[in-house]
Amino acid sequence: MIIWKNRMNDYGLSDSVIIFLIFISVVSATAEVVSISIFLPIFELISQDGAEGLSNSNSSVVIYVQDFVNFFGLDLNVEVLLILSFVLFVISKLLLYVASYIQVYYTGLITKTMKDRLLDKYLQATPLFYDTVSIGDFTNSSSVELPVAVNGVIKPISLIITIVSGIGSVVLLLIMSIKLTFLSVFVVTVGAIIPYRWVKATVGAGKKNSHYGSVVTSFLIDRLKSPRLVRLSNTANNEKSNYSILTEKHRKLSLSIHNLKARINLVLEPIVVGISLIMFYLALEVLKMEVSTILLYMIVMVKLVPIITNILTQKQSINRALGPINSIDRLLSGMDANVDNSEKHISDKGLISRINNLGELKLEKIFYRYSGHANNALHDINYEFKKSTLIAIVGPSGGGKSTFVDIVSGYRQPTSGSIFINGVDKYRYSLHLLVSLVSYVPQSPQIFDGITIHEHIAYGSLESNRDDVINAAKLSGAYEFINEMPQGFDTVLSGSSLGLSGGQVQRIELSRALLRNTPLLILDEPTGNLDPISEKELMLNLKKIRESTEKIIIIIAHRISTIINADEIIVLESGKISGIGTHSDMILKNTWYNDAVSSN
Repeated sequence: MIIWKNRMNDYGLSDSVIIFLIFISVVSATAEVVSISIFLPIFELISQDGAEGLSNSNSSVVIYVQDFVNFFGLDLNVEVLLILSFVLFVISKLLLYVASYIQVYYTGLITKTMKDRLLDKYLQATPLFYDTVSIGDFTNSSSVELPVAVNGVIKPISLIITIVSGIGSVVLLLIMSIKLTFLSVFVVTVGAIIPYRWVKATVGAGKKNSHYGSVVTSFLIDRLKSPRLVRLSNTANNEKSNYSILTEKHRKLSLSIHNLKARINLVLEPIVVGISLIMFYLALEVLKMEVSTILLYMIVMVKLVPIITNILTQKQSINRALGPINSIDRLLSGMDANVDNSEKHISDKGLISRINNLGELKLEKIFYRYSGHANNALHDINYEFKKSTLIAIVGPSGGGKSTFVDIVSGYRQPTSGSIFINGVDKYRYSLHLLVSLVSYVPQSPQIFDGITIHEHIAYGSLESNRDDVINAAKLSGAYEFINEMPQGFDTVLSGSSLGLSGGQVQRIELSRALLRNTPLLILDEPTGNLDPISEKELMLNLKKIRESTEKIIIIIAHRISTIINADEIIVLESGKISGIGTHSDMILKNTWYNDAVSSN
């Protein structure tokens, strides 16, 4: 139970709330037991014709109820006892309502807080985490597994409340007949052995169900992102078949969990009812108990049926939640182990003034190796970027171009080596300051669904106004086609098609990067979706941007024709720099580059 208490604390439930809920449950159970016990003197009053008959009663319950009524200075009659029983019963239910409300309130609050916490940690994680955890796994854990995990974490409180209620009922049974109660508890315990086996079996079924839930979500997200590939590869039937197999396994596991839960109700309730009938016979024929006492005893025994069932089903729910809880724990631990520590770096005013005008960015002996890989993706990289230059990075596929840019932009941290900004080690700067240096245009534009063109261009530039957005669109060559759209810059971008050509989307992306007005501009194959005329216009615009702003512009290029006027070209092969120079230099000095030019 200590483990669960600590887990509740980890999920945001304080000790004071836990104690308060348990206290309410104890008071509620006490009120309910007293409410039920009052029925015994009511039965005896009816059967013995008045309160005088109660004075000779040997029942401990009757004696306690008499003392309770006398404490409040009330007359001992049927009317008073009925009203008192009803009031106590209502009080017990009101307290249970309060406890239930508090649990539901904190369940929603914790779920919301945990979702925020997961996203916060995800956005702080290093690329190593993104490399190893799929979007499907994260989405399934945060949207499907998390609510189950939160319910499982809080469920022990419901279990404690139910157990307290059960203990109160058992105490009342003990007061009425110790022998009969011990015999009942023994028989019920024996009868619950088989159902408890099903409770334990839920742990394994819950973990398997959680795993397949993640697999199904990952599969679905991957296919939803690639409908064109699936359709044009003529693999739709195969994908449907594979998905059907996964969902069938998930369905069977969910059904298995349901059956385990249903078996408890199927077996346990008949067992308890059967035991109650046996107890009734023993109390009447063997123990010679009063009929009124037997009736109350049977009422309490029947009341115990749902209590015992709830205890087992709640324990089963806790076991069912272990899979999702472990999934969330692994996700949090993975992100905690891969949180970018750059925010710990300190920037003093002197360093900030030195970085405001980015003059040089130097890479020195940079190595990078992906987790789980035997070979380095980058090997002994040395290069110095200067302001007001346009640098092109080319090379064969898998040569390390994207990894190189990830290192330069600060997205990835090198396995070894140093990066200097204006002669100062980058690790002396804060992460926030380093990010403010970079604008990035990915090869595949990433536009969030449901935002306007204006909102997308202004993304990451919170202080920009309408004129700033328009000027950035003009600089990228996007202004004319945006202005011709029915809603212009207020056009909502939605769906995968967006109603725009690839080149138009690329120029909107470039507008966003230009609006950030950072000293370092990185473009990953910016001309891939442009026609020759648009490509030429873009390169001319980049040349003007470089000259007017003194930016360092880095372009990953696949078409050599787009970067022949670059100030310097870097050729990356197998993670190593095999050549540096102008277009003319590379034709003469670099075999791969010369072959690439010849093949174009």
